Amino acid sequence: MSQLSIEEAAKKLSFPGGRNALYKFLRDHAGFQGTIPPYHLCFHGFFKVIDGQYERGRRTVYTQTTKVTTQGLTYIAQLMEKHPQEPHKPTRSNRKSEKTNAN
Repeated sequence: MSQLSIEEAAKKLSFPGGRNALYKFLRDHAGFQGTIPPYHLCFHGFFKVIDGQYERGRRTVYTQTTKVTTQGLTYIAQLMEKHPQEPHKPTRSNRKSEKTNAN
């Protein structure tokens, strides 16, 4: 079973905004807590959470990495169809430049 990072999944699905936007979408529509999927989505084989650790000085730092399975790609694609993305809203800096161009 192939596993992709969230970044690779966003590229494969042509998700607008990339990795961070996909995480936000999954928090809003799939119940993600930060970058970690809910247990039932892991249980059904859509996502896999890999525990890791590394040493930082004298401390051990524990990490969790979310991977997307091929079933998970299908699940995300279905969510994208069910909840289409809103058009990109201009940020404050973009609005400011739009006002100066309008004058």
